[in-house]
Amino acid sequence: MLCRRCGKDLGGSMRCAFCGYENTEGNVREMTRTEKTFFDGVTIDAGSTGSNSSQEDSRNYRRYDYSTRTTYVNFGGNIFTRAIVSFARAVIDGNKLAQVAAVLIFLAFTALMFFVALPILFVLLAIGIGLLMLSKFLR
Repeated sequence: MLCRRCGKDLGGSMRCAFCGYENTEGNVREMTRTEKTFFDGVTIDAGSTGSNSSQEDSRNYRRYDYSTRTTYVNFGGNIFTRAIVSFARAVIDGNKLAQVAAVLIFLAFTALMFFVALPILFVLLAIGIGLLMLSKFLR
């Protein structure tokens, strides 16, 4: 590290031997082994000669495995699936008209479930309860 006042090399101390200036800003110290292990950035090793840095870099690269993994998802050739995916893209990336159409379709589907499927479910549930009561009564 260099002295902030005169520019001379400080060595390992924070006080300049040439001008006596106390360099308090940017306290630099050697990292502990644990800090080196978990540090995710660029460091300068204190005793490094630079000759084995490529070997050390390759070891770190293999240890942390910074490679990119790509996964491709295929929704298949089903026309129904393609329609759903294209509809979702239109809603997300589309204009206001596509978004309004999506809201209307969602409301129509909800109304269909509420006014058609739910009454059918209640009728089937009532038939099941009636058959259960009839079987208990006939025992």
